[in-house]
Amino acid sequence: MCRPLRKAIFATSLLALPLLPWARKLDHIAGSKKIYFDMAHGEAPWPPQMLALGKRVGYQIEAGNGPMAAEALSGSQLVYLRAPNKTLQDSEKQAIISFVKAGGSLLVVLDEEERQKLAVVGVNDVIEPFGLKLSGDTPRIVNTGAIAKAAEINKADREIPYDGGRRVFGGTPFAYQLDREGNPAQPSAAYVKLDTGARIVVMGEGMASLFLGVPEGVRLTIQPANPKWWGKDSLIFMEEVLIWLLAR
Repeated sequence: MCRPLRKAIFATSLLALPLLPWARKLDHIAGSKKIYFDMAHGEAPWPPQMLALGKRVGYQIEAGNGPMAAEALSGSQLVYLRAPNKTLQDSEKQAIISFVKAGGSLLVVLDEEERQKLAVVGVNDVIEPFGLKLSGDTPRIVNTGAIAKAAEINKADREIPYDGGRRVFGGTPFAYQLDREGNPAQPSAAYVKLDTGARIVVMGEGMASLFLGVPEGVRLTIQPANPKWWGKDSLIFMEEVLIWLLAR
């Protein structure tokens, strides 16, 4: 049986959701910051937990359903690329790079090759000018989990889910896939700060951004019919990441 009912279940269910008013533009959420959430490259709608976070953190989400161009990104503080699986055109890559160079922040989340093919999407072309790069798939350890260390972004160590993903090269690592013994190993997330005020976070695994993980999850084991991913801190982890990205 080929890895049934993994993190793909949640992502697939999001893809099946209709674009209700909350998935078009959240004008009713109080807050002066705007997140441009790209949906023109095969991404699922944002998880519903993003709504509650928006109220606490103070942001609005705008669904980007067309090509990314300077006009489309104008007025946003953050561009969020969460699991794109269609090709970013050269003009779109340049628009994102220019947005960041002008002081805008960027959050990139890419999962395994079976979901998002790195060469097809071309996201490394966007982040390499800022000293970051995503690897291909790294060897999978079932439900190994990851740890985000207390530092500039996270106020305390955060346990987050990890089950197959990529290494992030460059920048300042702040989250690490755990090895079989539970020790921090390869970087699974890293950040960069630019002199312009721009902030970039790149993640090589998507489960934390889907707010998966439960307190009763047990590392290195999984029940296919009822997966309980190790990593209980996805919500606070993502909240701290978004606060840091928007704090400029």
